[in-house]
Amino acid sequence: HVRAWIASLEPPVWPYELDTTRVVRGERIFERSCSGCHGTYGDEPTYPNLVIPEAEIGTDPLLLVFEQLFVQSLGPWFEQTPLTESNYLTATGGYMAPPLDGIWITAPYLHNDSVPSLAALLDSSRRPSYWRRASYDSNDFDPIEVGWRYEAREVGRDGGAGPEVYDATRLGYLNEGHTYGDHLSQEQRLDLIEYLKTL
Repeated sequence: HVRAWIASLEPPVWPYELDTTRVVRGERIFERSCSGCHGTYGDEPTYPNLVIPEAEIGTDPLLLVFEQLFVQSLGPWFEQTPLTESNYLTATGGYMAPPLDGIWITAPYLHNDSVPSLAALLDSSRRPSYWRRASYDSNDFDPIEVGWRYEAREVGRDGGAGPEVYDATRLGYLNEGHTYGDHLSQEQRLDLIEYLKTL
């Protein structure tokens, strides 16, 4: 029953105005540049269920170190259980490309929450090294950048910043990789973001 309930959930609808011309153009960009990993949406959605190797995606690798340790530690125990009849335990060496339903409301981005907005996700040159949310007001959302409003900071944890500042220079917190939007023009990124708002 719980699984059926989870499968029935729908993401919330984008609550702001949409530019339908941009949405149409953005869908074409998504199909060319993103759907191979993240799937397709609409009446007959598809999801490729892909693990992208860390060497290819280039995001922070620390979680994969823990994954390897987890498998090494629990593997021998797991092999002695009935779970092996229908399951297996393995280190993937990469990250699962997630489905993007409701992506507009899931900021911050990447697997370690290191990128504050979709605009920064799609243009890696705009990712701040140090940042914090502008406020924790649940209405303080940026519908243009698509993410919680944030402030870039001058220093991180080593410079005396408090725990509220995200320090993307530290291992485990790096905001690198997933540079697949860097080749797009600014107009194309805006189109793509407009389409992502509809998922």
